[in-house]
Parts: sequence; structure tokens; C-alpha cells
Amino acid sequence: MKKIFLMMFALVGLTANAQGIKSGSKWNISNLVYEAKVNNDKTITFTAMAEGEELAFRLTPSNSKKNEYVLSEDQNADGFNPFSKTPRAKYIDRQGWKLLCLYDQKGNLHNVLDGSFFGEGEKVAIGKWMQQIMGKYVDSYGDTLEIGHEIIYEKGVARAEYKNITFNGTVTGVLSISGLTDLEGMWEVEQTLDGLTLYEVKQDEYGMFSRKGQKKTLRWVNTVPRFDYANVILLNDKMFRKMKKSTLRIMRNSILAKHGYMFSSRDLVDYFGSQPWFCPRPSNDDVLGELSLVETLNIELIKCEETLSD
Repeated sequence: MKKIFLMMFALVGLTANAQGIKSGSKWNISNLVYEAKVNNDKTITFTAMAEGEELAFRLTPSNSKKNEYVLSEDQNADGFNPFSKTPRAKYIDRQGWKLLCLYDQKGNLHNVLDGSFFGEGEKVAIGKWMQQIMGKYVDSYGDTLEIGHEIIYEKGVARAEYKNITFNGTVTGVLSISGLTDLEGMWEVEQTLDGLTLYEVKQDEYGMFSRKGQKKTLRWVNTVPRFDYANVILLNDKMFRKMKKSTLRIMRNSILAKHGYMFSSRDLVDYFGSQPWFCPRPSNDDVLGELSLVETLNIELIKCEETLSD
């Protein structure tokens, strides 16, 4: 009887683990929140709403690989499949993360849905964007400027407040700045290798932005890597996709460099060798073995974006 009980207990545990993705679970990507529904045939339907349009796709479990799925349209759901270019999906439950990774036929990672915790889509997207722009900079006058959480400091004094402008819940990268600063107004923020470039913009009656011509450059002066956030936050908000390929390459390798990875390409040796925070390790094997799940996935996401045209 005791053996039977133990066997039943083990089977229950396996069944619970095999479920993986559960009905009613919420999944964030960019500003969207998908809800999962496990169907009677063990397929899983994901649905979301974007600007009044229903989105939907279906996962069919792989016959040979655990936690891997075939991604396709859901014939029983009235929704558009936005991930038609990524027919492969893999569920990962590790290091406190519950993630659904979407791959193309060549194995390139295009998108990651985060089911680790639930947060309102727009707020999650804004929070990630703010982490990417916060830090200390020097303006064209040589004055130190710090972008904090909705506050801008000049010479250590709070001078202005800013709000992130969204359009139908989507982060636009435009800040509305008010206060005692020459940055007052609306500015489109572009991440660069050296810091930020701000383009003054105006908004039309339809909510669309156009550049007015004036721009300002802010140079990164922190003691941490320029793209330090890439070692911490999951880059599934799509904002990094606005960067140039050359910047993405540095960003991707910066994740490794923070752990002391030794590079062989001359341009990378020169760039990271000039960074005060860079401390090379004796062996790259040590570096690769200590990368977190988020760091590994971010490297894959950035590398995939590098294959696309500017």
C-alpha cells in the first residue's frame, strides 16, 4: 500500500509539472497581456487585445520534446496571429522565470512572453523603458544631468518632471518634460552608443509625432556599462529594436563584457579595453557558465535583431 501511495504521489507530481502553462495565466510582451487557455486536446490558446483588435495563436505540444510546441493560428479563435514567422515555441521555468520563447525555423529567438508575474501591460512597458534611459549624462554645455524616475536633475537639483507618452497603450519613446530646464517640451528619445539623442517633436490631431528639427545630445557618464540594464531586465519590450546594428553589437557583447569576457575582434578589444569597469577573466568558460537566463535570452534577442536591416 505504501509503495502504491508513493507511486501515485509521483504521478501526480509529474502531471502537475507537465502542465507547465496553466489556464488563466497571464503573459506580458511589450504593452500586451495574453491570457492562456488549455483546451481539452492539450493544445493551448493565447488571446490578447491590441487597439481593439483581437490577437490569438495556438500551441500544439511537440510529440518528441518536453515543453516545446508548434505555434500556429487558432482556427477556433477570431484573432490575428502576430507570430506567424515563429512556428516554434519553448516553455522555460527556471530561476524564478516562466517564459515562452518564440523561434523561427532557423532557431533564431524573436520574441519572449513573460508569465512570471502579472502586471498591466502599459505599466510594465513604461517601467522597462524608464530603466533603459535612467542614469547620469553630460549635456552640450558640460553640465551634469540625471534622468531619474519621472524627475530630471541638473547639477544635483531637481529641475523638471517628465511623463512617458503612450499611443493606444504603446510606449512611443516620447517624453513630455516640464520645469525649469531648456528641455521643456516633447522630445523623442533615441538610445545611442554614447548616450541619448533627443529630437524635439510636435503631436498632430491624430496623435502622431513629427520632428521639429531641434535635437540635443546627452553623453553617458556613469561608472557602469552603457547598457547595464541588458544584464537585468528581459528585453521583450521592443524598444532596443530602434537602435542601429553597430550599437546592438556593442550592447550584446556588453552583457558578456560585464562578466569579464575576453574578446578577439580588435574593435571590441579596443572598445571594452577603454571602459573603466571592464575586468577580463582568465577563461571565457567561466563567463559563459555564470550567465543568467535573462542575459542568455537577451543575447539571443539582440543577435536576431542584428540579422535584420537598419
